[in-house]
Amino acid sequence: MEIVLVVAAVLVGIAAAYLTVQHASGGGIAVRQDWRRVPLTTLGAAEPSGLRRLAGAVRAVGEPPVSEASGRAYVARDLRIGAHDGSGPLSWRGLQSAADFLLDDGTGVALVRAADGGRVALPRDFEAPRTTLDRVPWADALLRAGGYRNGSPSTCRVRIYEGVLAPGDRAEVIGRVEPADAAARALGARFVVSDVRVRAGGD
Repeated sequence: MEIVLVVAAVLVGIAAAYLTVQHASGGGIAVRQDWRRVPLTTLGAAEPSGLRRLAGAVRAVGEPPVSEASGRAYVARDLRIGAHDGSGPLSWRGLQSAADFLLDDGTGVALVRAADGGRVALPRDFEAPRTTLDRVPWADALLRAGGYRNGSPSTCRVRIYEGVLAPGDRAEVIGRVEPADAAARALGARFVVSDVRVRAGGD
């Protein structure tokens, strides 16, 4: 009986560890959107205006930001930072950010206005080396801006997982499509997409 209990405890521990890593790395836990309820369309369609789902290649507008964690250029980033100051379990924070970018689906180009509240769901395929918060001041600043407070950055341990959408990647967006304004036309776009949700991939 004792052996059965020991085996059961080990299995529970393994399952808990697996779920922790999946939660941190975004394995199936990322923000979900029912992408299938919005039919995929193209920018060359007769009437692309309104709420639409688009897929295409990503192009940066200007010089894209570069990740402090992985050194990768990106137009959208999905971070998960776990901080532990020694007084309890890891405290996880999800942090998403995006810049405006162009989406080219082969039939047209749209300016995706993701910088203003765009929601991002990306697979977190990068794990930074484990360290302390004083060695990653950019993460400290992000956490503090989000309300996290810790005792000492030099003893606060952090784990960082990251996913990025880079120029040249393929992406899907759901948002409200409208004819381009002057700023979008100057970038070669025929449409603008606002109130967007962004994810990697797309046919």
